[in-house]
Amino acid sequence: MTRIADTFRSLDARGEGAYIPYVCAGDPSPEFTIRLVKTLFDSGADIIELGLPFSDPIADGPTIQAAMGRSLSAGLKVKDVFAIMSSIRASDPNRPIVLMTYFNPVMRMGVDEFCRRLATAGGDGILVVDVPPEESSELEDATKANSLDIIRLVAPSTQEERIDEILSKASGYVYAVSVSGVTGARDKLGSAGLELVSRVASRGVLPVALGFGISRPEHVRQAISAGASGVVEGSGLISMYGKDPGHEDSSLSAISEHTREMKAATVGAALKMSSGH
Repeated sequence: MTRIADTFRSLDARGEGAYIPYVCAGDPSPEFTIRLVKTLFDSGADIIELGLPFSDPIADGPTIQAAMGRSLSAGLKVKDVFAIMSSIRASDPNRPIVLMTYFNPVMRMGVDEFCRRLATAGGDGILVVDVPPEESSELEDATKANSLDIIRLVAPSTQEERIDEILSKASGYVYAVSVSGVTGARDKLGSAGLELVSRVASRGVLPVALGFGISRPEHVRQAISAGASGVVEGSGLISMYGKDPGHEDSSLSAISEHTREMKAATVGAALKMSSGH
């Protein structure tokens, strides 16, 4: 059993959902990323999605685009992302880390070598946002060879047969996109995303994590009440430290408090759902 599967099984047994923060590696520095992840884990985060910065992040909104731009401008390389992951893993041997990336950096290094280095650094899974299942046979082989889970995306526009196909080629969990658009914090979750969670979760194949727009405890409760096993938050967290360049450390206490609130919402919602109310 992978660390990801073990985490979701343990959370389910305790009546909890997973809180999964997205962190852009190297924004604004590798040292801050490591401190940020430690803060998130210490405050209750269950899984970290570590984003590999990319110059053309078409699936991401302005907040994550800006974070990636800051990281790349500071000179971050792919090898630095693996070094960040190794440092995180050395201090936390048990909680899962998923690498979220576009395919170009994977292809440039070579799929086999990339996955080998990801596993060596302590990664548990990979989410490549711009490679559909029918074009990812090489990636599937490399992830299996290195005992990595391969996380897949589904969107509100995904048809039923397509959902089944995606699930058949996924492991760890499936990432449900709440809107047909780009990442970014939103005031409320649309019904399409919640309906998608119900459609996918009802199949009982993999845990479902809802992302894109998650930023408030009520979003967490809505997602888990709809059947999600977890939620992913990215832009909301980045906004908490990205507004004051040069003073990111001062935001860590606020991020810690926010993380505790988001995690607490997974507990209440999961218990309420399991009790049938």
